[in-house]
Amino acid sequence: MPVANHEDFLDFTLFSRFSLDKIQDWITWINAAGDIVYVNEAAYTALGYSKQEIYKLKIFDIDLSYTPASWAAHLQRLKAQGSRTFETQHRKKDGTFLPVEINSNYIEYHGLEYNCAIVRPMVDRQRAEKREQIKNHVLDLVAHNAPLKEILGYLVRGVEEENPERLCSIHLLDSSKQFLRNYAAPSLPTGYSEAIENLKIGPNVGSCGTAAFEGKPVMVDNIQTDSRWQGYQALAAQYNLASCWSVPIIVDHHDVAGTFAIYHRYPQTPAQADIEQLEYLSNLARIAIERHRSAEELRLSDSIFKNTSEAMLVLDINGMIIATNPAFTKISGYQSSEVIGHHPVTFGSPRHYRDFYDAIRKDLQERGSWRGEICGVKKTGEEYINWVTVNTTNDDKGLPFRRVVLFSDITEKKKHEERIWYEANYDALTHLPNRRLFQERLQQEVFRANRLGTKVILLYLDLDGFKEVNDAMGHQGGDQLLIEVARRLNAVVRVTDCTSRLGGDEFTVTLLDVHDSQAATKVATSILELLQAPIMVDTHATYISASIGITVYPDDADDASSLIKNADQAMYEAKKLGRNQYSFYTQEMQYVANRRTEQKRELRNALLNHEFEIYFQPLVNFKTGAVTKAEALIRWRHASMGMVSPAEFIPLAEDAGLIHEIGSWVFIECLDQALKWRSQLHPDFQISVNLSPVQFKHTAYFDRWFNLIASAANTNNCLCVEITEGVLLDASAKTAQQLLRFREAGIEVAIDDFGTGYSSLAYIKRIEVDYLKIDRSFITNIAAESTDYPLVEAIIMMAHKLGLKVVAEGVETEAQLALLDSIGCDYIQGYYYAKPLPRAEFEAWVLARQQPVS
Repeated sequence: MPVANHEDFLDFTLFSRFSLDKIQDWITWINAAGDIVYVNEAAYTALGYSKQEIYKLKIFDIDLSYTPASWAAHLQRLKAQGSRTFETQHRKKDGTFLPVEINSNYIEYHGLEYNCAIVRPMVDRQRAEKREQIKNHVLDLVAHNAPLKEILGYLVRGVEEENPERLCSIHLLDSSKQFLRNYAAPSLPTGYSEAIENLKIGPNVGSCGTAAFEGKPVMVDNIQTDSRWQGYQALAAQYNLASCWSVPIIVDHHDVAGTFAIYHRYPQTPAQADIEQLEYLSNLARIAIERHRSAEELRLSDSIFKNTSEAMLVLDINGMIIATNPAFTKISGYQSSEVIGHHPVTFGSPRHYRDFYDAIRKDLQERGSWRGEICGVKKTGEEYINWVTVNTTNDDKGLPFRRVVLFSDITEKKKHEERIWYEANYDALTHLPNRRLFQERLQQEVFRANRLGTKVILLYLDLDGFKEVNDAMGHQGGDQLLIEVARRLNAVVRVTDCTSRLGGDEFTVTLLDVHDSQAATKVATSILELLQAPIMVDTHATYISASIGITVYPDDADDASSLIKNADQAMYEAKKLGRNQYSFYTQEMQYVANRRTEQKRELRNALLNHEFEIYFQPLVNFKTGAVTKAEALIRWRHASMGMVSPAEFIPLAEDAGLIHEIGSWVFIECLDQALKWRSQLHPDFQISVNLSPVQFKHTAYFDRWFNLIASAANTNNCLCVEITEGVLLDASAKTAQQLLRFREAGIEVAIDDFGTGYSSLAYIKRIEVDYLKIDRSFITNIAAESTDYPLVEAIIMMAHKLGLKVVAEGVETEAQLALLDSIGCDYIQGYYYAKPLPRAEFEAWVLARQQPVS
């Protein structure tokens, strides 16, 4: 499909320009072919492209996990689900990869299908995690009485690792409170650090000297233009330092101990998040400095002990509580007087047994510290979860003297994490494991089976006829059906087995710890039997069946991904065999699947290589013998295989999404040919073109056809589109509207292979069909005494009553011709007159018939 001009892509261009482009999240619209048809400024800027460059790309250029086939499959899954969230990587212009979280949404706009995605770089989340890691480690170092140099050095290095573009420094005031001394600045140029050593603080002494003097942050985004740096601008330029943000480190509520600074090599204005981070970092430095200033190892910093949001307990060497801080009371509900003299176990949850506490005591005795999660009980009786760190302080002789317990309530955090994990790994509708968790567990079970010498059997289920139920009952009814199917599947399998929903109407059952395939046969049979019972959707009894593919590890595959692929192939084999049954995977299926993949690849190049040809088969007017109509039939002349049957490659084209381009090529070629033959053969010549049902799901090409017809002369009824009964029966309002557009454009409509499906006369009447083409299966066996004869007679009579013409397909004998003549058939098509012929041969054949007999 041609890519839409991105400037005309949306109706709300002005809104996009002044609003969407200001959003920090990336917003992308990608069509079914993978073309990028809209991105906002945040997206193409983050990826390193210009606005012009990004619109020349496809999704496959940015996300290497997609191929055209997998993109089409993604869009179909998205169409069924509505939206999905997942993680992947996007390749930037410079070749590096950026991890992102994507929320994809299916949108149909002006008859076209799009993937609308909101993309968020995962870097921000990783930075938050890094900051949390830095905080926990700093507090742990503080609790372990680590040297201040080690703590502040770690803090600076941690910030620089988070963002390598930043250069950090911590300067501390000397005892006179007049001079700043370099304490931790591992990445600042040595010459620069030496030049500002013993820097006297004042009102215009760069960022750090001014911040320490004034006791408030100094954010300089351009050193060369800021008056406070006037005496140091040359020095900064010499060492390529362009901006400096500095905040004072204030201890004991009012005392400036030093400064925490971040330098950049280019002018940089701090965002609010940067200011908050600096305050956060200076606060961590404050905690470390205050702890360092403590005169007693047993006395924790007054600021930490009394003001931190984390609860603290001080225990004697026997584990009895001797002190608590206000945060402990706030979290647990117990006053200090209620717990002093008691052991912390007294306030623990009964879910922890003696062995749990014995293990903690052992760690404290051997290593002097312990950390982990402990469930406590508040004064109200409510259980809560704590993240606990226990460290030991020693007396002057180096013997254990006190235990310091630092903990925080992480109950809500744990609930949030569990909720996120559940939503990421379980299907929201059926509460079965989703595709992600299924694949993870299958991989684990394959490893386990390999170790134990057992087998893993995978059953891959696809519900037969689910789409029809979903269309008839609505999505709510479809959801009820899926929930009941999930319940029945769980009723079949053992507790040790695993049932999953992959999405849509696809399920899997993984059988574990089995030694042969008999278990699979038994389970598959039970599933089919259980699904035969009606499922009540609202007040309606609904019937469903399943096609099941079965494969076995290690008999059929070496790894989990191959096992899934094999089961999927076996499932499609079960569908081909008639549905409502199971099929085991075989190597022959693998060969067929590989061949289909190769043919799809070759099919993509067939149009470019001009390998397609159009043959024409005449439709003879029964009354006059004139040939003014022909059916166009596509042929694929493969470079090595010769002619490939349409029965083989048309389903492949539909599956691969290529039917739209191929069908459009056929339509345009036939339009051109029909107009030529109107001037050469007959002024009313008409060519019939077959339309696939798939083409009605992506009708953008139709607009181009109608424009071509409108721009040409003498096009009225020069073409006829042939549709199957399936299209007719499934004629939604959209499909009926498209067929009406064909009629309005002067294109007639024929029902192909009539009689083999379930056509409704109401549908035929509604879309104003022009022709019925009786399927060749009726004509082959027609005879005066056969059961097909009255059926054909009835079809012709019914068609004539409705004002329709009838074409008999597959006529090969004089006897068939005579019977059709007797019941008033209008047109004959078949080998009796001619097989499908190349253009030149067809033309010669028609001209020869037009010559008068001498």
